[in-house]
Amino acid sequence: MPDIAIVGAGISGLHLALRLQQTGITTTVYTERSAEEVAAGRPSNLPVRFGRTRQRERDLGVAHWDQPENDTHGVNLVAPGDPGIHFFGRLDEPASGIDFRLYLPRLTADYQERGGRVEPLRPEVAEIDRISRHHDLVVVASGRAATGLFPRDPARSPYTEPQRVLTAGLFRGIAPSDPGWIHFQVTEVGEIFSTRILTADGPVHGMVVEALPGGPLEQLAAYDHAKDQSGFERTLLKLVADHAPELRERITESDFGLARAGDVVQGGITPTVRESWATLPSGRIALALGDAWVVNDPLTGQGANLGSRSAFALAALITDGPPFDEVFARRVADRLWGIAEPVVAWSNLNIGPPPEHLGEIFATATAVPRVADAFVNNFNDPAAMWDAIKSPADAATWLSKNTQGQDV
Repeated sequence: MPDIAIVGAGISGLHLALRLQQTGITTTVYTERSAEEVAAGRPSNLPVRFGRTRQRERDLGVAHWDQPENDTHGVNLVAPGDPGIHFFGRLDEPASGIDFRLYLPRLTADYQERGGRVEPLRPEVAEIDRISRHHDLVVVASGRAATGLFPRDPARSPYTEPQRVLTAGLFRGIAPSDPGWIHFQVTEVGEIFSTRILTADGPVHGMVVEALPGGPLEQLAAYDHAKDQSGFERTLLKLVADHAPELRERITESDFGLARAGDVVQGGITPTVRESWATLPSGRIALALGDAWVVNDPLTGQGANLGSRSAFALAALITDGPPFDEVFARRVADRLWGIAEPVVAWSNLNIGPPPEHLGEIFATATAVPRVADAFVNNFNDPAAMWDAIKSPADAATWLSKNTQGQDV
């Protein structure tokens, strides 16, 4: 029976560990932060898990947050223009937002309660090589550990710097929507998202501001929220009023503020695809997974979902058995890139100059609810989304299919 080392205890590493555990394969998870440190730390991201990821959680027996009150039922998209864009698309399978400071420690506990081992590890190549000598295969699912091990793949990484400047946080004082939805505001200076996020303290709202560099939303990313929290909150509220007035209507000013001091993430993400495997000095193969392999801008909300799906696909390949050699690594690379490529292409399209054919889809969705529903459901099926939007011809075909019998 193989023995697998998994470096990183994010969603990719834990879903892989839990899935392999179900098959009886021995695994050890190595992590630079304990579950207690994750729970007590600052938020790292605000993931929304779509229906297929939630089903994988059920398959793993870790669907601890499957209650109806945690469901997100659709996407409310608003964009300026003449005429303006505004549609609500309903998800066939509800999504759900959760604070990973709650999610990851619970999944780590599940893994350990079922006999899994968790060990501390510094994310350096020498350390990864050291542990590889005690395992048949190493899977690296930590972005920090990827540095120096998996080079950037320039053919699949068109950007060399962030295309958005990000500010994200957890907030109180935003009224729930009915039904629960992701508010997706497109503006000429960036995008603003908000949705319900379950935390250890109960439900709050996550907000993500994706600023175009040089625009008015960018100031948030440089604001010292620790030094002047109330000023940060006032500035954010003013920007929401200016650029997402529908969302502003749901905010009670006297109640609005960070859920906890420090509940803010600021910075920029350079979309990157790295080489998916490497041969360590030990002769063992190291595979890249999750953030160690692919980092997308969060605009399309696919990071956690891609990590989970890739973990399940890799688990199936590992279960087929050794040898875990270069032939195996290339087979893994082909299989996982088939999953990741639509997500990468879709994400990169959205952070580039606005494509006219995507605007046509939005305009039609505003007029035809069936198109709105079909578009939003593609968030749960990235391959179908990319097939629908990758070119003007594909968008026209997709619209024709989804407007048959409709007045447009």
